[in-house]
Amino acid sequence: MKHLRLSPLAALLLAGGLLAGAAHADPLVFDAAGNATFSALHAGPGSYVDEFLFAVDPELMGWASGTAAVGKTWINPNRLANYGISDITFFRVNLDNSRTNLLSVFNGGAAIEFYPADPLVAGNYGFSVSGATALAGRGGSYAGNLNLVTAPVPEPAGFLMLSIGLGLLGLCARGKADNKLG
Repeated sequence: MKHLRLSPLAALLLAGGLLAGAAHADPLVFDAAGNATFSALHAGPGSYVDEFLFAVDPELMGWASGTAAVGKTWINPNRLANYGISDITFFRVNLDNSRTNLLSVFNGGAAIEFYPADPLVAGNYGFSVSGATALAGRGGSYAGNLNLVTAPVPEPAGFLMLSIGLGLLGLCARGKADNKLG
């Protein structure tokens, strides 16, 4: 029988790896008004990328718009931001679970806002928040809101019926106008 000897450093790394949770993206749940909240808390210093997922229902288009705020920490005598968000990027989740980054607008600063440049069609989407803790030796946090306004996608058959109806109304109105001139 052989004994396995681990150095204290190797044992510590192994224990840390076993205790660490798997990274995953949090799905967003929208209320009736189309709002969902998201947040992250990072206990230790460092850089982080957090992902949040959501879906646009079939036969709908969506316009997404979000805001975020970073937490503040009391450092005598000031309150300082404890997290810095450097970028927020939207992506589409493809059928094979690969991702396609979407053209996104990110306005940082005191009032962070972000949104995809184009409307979102039916499908699975997400956004990634990149940032780092701002204060040495301390963790950081942020929270935000994503609003998704959806509307039915007009179907070509609906446009055809609308065009025919408007054309018939135009013919009826023209016929009445000709009789009055007559």
